[in-house]
Amino acid sequence: MKKGLLSLLAVALTVVGCQNYDDQFDELSDQITALSATVQGLSTVADQITALQNTVNGLELTLGADIATIKTAVDALNDSLADVATAADLGVISSTLAGVQADVKELLAANAVINQNIVINNVATLEYVESLISTGPDDPNVIVNGTIAITYDDTPFTSATHLARINAVTDKFATSLKTVTISNTYSPTGDVLSFANLAFVDNDLSITGATNLADGDATNDKLRTVTGDLTVASIKGDIDLSLLTSAGDIVVPGGAGVTALKMGSVTAESLSTAGAAKGHLNLVSATIVDGGKSTVSSIVANVATDIDFTAAATVTVNAPKAATIDITGATLTGDLSITASSATVVKLPAVTSVGGTITTGNLAELHLPKLSSTATMSTGAKVMDLSALATMGTGGGPIINARILNFNAPKLDTSGVVSIVAATDITIKDHSAGSNIYALAAKNLTITALAATNDVNFDVAATVFPALVKLDVTGKVASSSPYITNQTNSVSVTSAVLTDLTVGGTINDVRLHGAAKLTSLTTAGFIRDFQLLGASIITTADIGHDHIEGSDAATLRISNAAKLTTVAPTALDEVGNVTLTSLPKLTSINLGSMVTLPILGGYTITISETGLTGSYGIASEATTTTQAYSEKIYSNDLMTLKPLMTLASASAVVTYTFAGDIISAVSTRTFDADGVPSAVSATGTMPLNGNDGSTNSFIISKFKNAASKVTTPVTDAAFTYVAAE
Repeated sequence: MKKGLLSLLAVALTVVGCQNYDDQFDELSDQITALSATVQGLSTVADQITALQNTVNGLELTLGADIATIKTAVDALNDSLADVATAADLGVISSTLAGVQADVKELLAANAVINQNIVINNVATLEYVESLISTGPDDPNVIVNGTIAITYDDTPFTSATHLARINAVTDKFATSLKTVTISNTYSPTGDVLSFANLAFVDNDLSITGATNLADGDATNDKLRTVTGDLTVASIKGDIDLSLLTSAGDIVVPGGAGVTALKMGSVTAESLSTAGAAKGHLNLVSATIVDGGKSTVSSIVANVATDIDFTAAATVTVNAPKAATIDITGATLTGDLSITASSATVVKLPAVTSVGGTITTGNLAELHLPKLSSTATMSTGAKVMDLSALATMGTGGGPIINARILNFNAPKLDTSGVVSIVAATDITIKDHSAGSNIYALAAKNLTITALAATNDVNFDVAATVFPALVKLDVTGKVASSSPYITNQTNSVSVTSAVLTDLTVGGTINDVRLHGAAKLTSLTTAGFIRDFQLLGASIITTADIGHDHIEGSDAATLRISNAAKLTTVAPTALDEVGNVTLTSLPKLTSINLGSMVTLPILGGYTITISETGLTGSYGIASEATTTTQAYSEKIYSNDLMTLKPLMTLASASAVVTYTFAGDIISAVSTRTFDADGVPSAVSATGTMPLNGNDGSTNSFIISKFKNAASKVTTPVTDAAFTYVAAE
């Protein structure tokens, strides 16, 4: 609704300089009146707002400060339209518009208007135009409601005074409402046609030869708007049109003549060099290529060191000497191809997607901070900004970069091949099934949101993370239950080089095998099945994860960790099977976090070949003078399990059975007549539990007697007889 009235004003302002301004404004008033009956009708003319802006910008330099006053009034009307809801509201705005119309008519009347074509191509036509346009310093600039054709060459013009007279006339042109054609083919060098005040051309503009409009100086002219096409030819040296704001199709000279192209603020339908297809620039001698806001498809710039332009649907750049290439634009439906050097920095700060392939040679840097998706990528950029990249193309990529050192794509789900063989650091979001990461030098891998059904499973090999020393994975919880089927993500690694493992979030199973170099282990969040095997040098582990509620009972397995001294989960609960074996330096366990039974099931806790010690009070049989005392198992470590075992022994649906020796070195005690245990025996270092039928291999079986209550294998019920040391 807001844009409608401004679009009508655009109709009015675009025709300034035409024959009858009163008729134009009367027609505008009639349109406003008609639209007042149906306020919703304003939306049909909203697309004309761009025409209004271009025209007002074009008249601003022509008409001076007075047009700024009108622009302020138009802005006020624009703001008022935000509240238009009825025809009555629009009527108030319509009456205000009448005052603005009067101001515009008065302003135009105060400026000189030439209602005919202007031609200067010889002395006679020059003299005629001089009779129409006064060239004194106090004489006004003119609006030409006709075509302008200026031809300056050797045949009719033979004196330097002719150029001065021509420039005196052309410097008075402020606005042209029709085609402007300028040709300077005068053979002596240094003669420049001047259009110092030409700001607005409401049609095509053609410039051939030296003028102040298309030279290397943006401060010596006022050209801001060309509503038609702009063609520049036969120009040598720099072309600076950086203050021009808009044009149709722009064509500039190609080849070896142009040494710099500066189009800073220009928004054109296309920007091309002569003889090339629309949107293609061939500037082999330009050291600077600035395409402004006009869309460009391809650039060949053999010596350019600084390149800036706005991307078309597809982009190809060949600039072997470029230090910087900056490309604006949001979406490329086709390919992006850049050929530069290993010292080139390329930035595409606003590109969100590339529908085709990204292909570059070796680059110093390639910045794509908003790129969320691309079909495929093959680049040699050593540094990249891929902070928004989330998805690979249909079928999964690939992404190939043999030189990048830090592959940081924290939102990326690697759904296909990612080949980054030189990268030492890798950060991604997810690792979909079927994806492969080739990273021969990778030392650190971080996965921030492993999906509930995705896996990180690999055995280290010559081509599979051969140098990876640090792995950090955070799992993402399934969106719905049952978690036993919906939460199946996995981290499973067999590696003799990994030194650090950190896992968090929600992961169904974490299995680290062959961990000969592991020195740091940290778990958090929720894990159903945890396994650590072959960690031969780790001494401590920070086990902070809990079970996954709604899945199966948690399991814990740690085996063949020759130097591990303590196992003490801090949050792990609802645990089923536990295996702690071949841990000769393990002198302390604390399973006190296990306070809640699973709902049902029979489970085994296997503790064997550890450094755990304890003592066994041998049951004393009754005599005629003393009562019987059942045995006691003294162990502070087993005491951490006693609350859970007490619950289990009272449960009809949950049972625990103990396998292994439980305590590898047990001393013995005896009870006196009052049931007081003796001091620990200095001998006895037998293991606590066994069921191999031997009477000498295990404490319980060796000293079993009629007063004994504990059977082998040990079950949860035996914890009645567990006591603190």
